[in-house]
Amino acid sequence: MFERALSVLILAALSGCATQGELQAVPETPVEIPVEPTPIGRAPADIQKINALERQLAEKQRHCLVDKRRLEAALKDNQKQADELQKKLDALLAIDRELRSSKKNR
Repeated sequence: MFERALSVLILAALSGCATQGELQAVPETPVEIPVEPTPIGRAPADIQKINALERQLAEKQRHCLVDKRRLEAALKDNQKQADELQKKLDALLAIDRELRSSKKNR
């Protein structure tokens, strides 16, 4: 039962990496996963596996946050570059129109 809940938690976290939402500031503090008290009778090996999975999940979440920041910065740069190129294209089109109209007037 607990392993299934942990699996769902891992899948939800990983799917969160792929979602595109509003840009938000991401805290620099490490991601902390609340640890639920382990039921009595849980084998120490199971507890170690669960702890290892929780650490892996936290590490993957950190990687996702870093990737998200990098992709957001790249998107911003690409949008800025596209805007600059559009301005240059508009200026060139205006020059072309002027040249064409001056040739017709001759």
